[in-house]
Amino acid sequence: MHTIRAIVAIAFFALILTCVECQLTFSPDWGKRSGNAFDTQPGNCKTSNDMLMEIFRFVQNEAQLFLDCKHRE
Repeated sequence: MHTIRAIVAIAFFALILTCVECQLTFSPDWGKRSGNAFDTQPGNCKTSNDMLMEIFRFVQNEAQLFLDCKHRE
């Protein structure tokens, strides 16, 4: 029964892939990716290095919490 479901799911996924075609185009000159968008924000006073270090510390803390939970199990 599970193999039939898996085959149907794979066939459905393949059908969707054949019906859908897309192209992603990233441009640095529009929306959030615009270089000027970050300069015009009034509360954005940190340098890019400070922001990167803050993100690194956040990821490091979350990884430590994950490891602590794994050790408790």
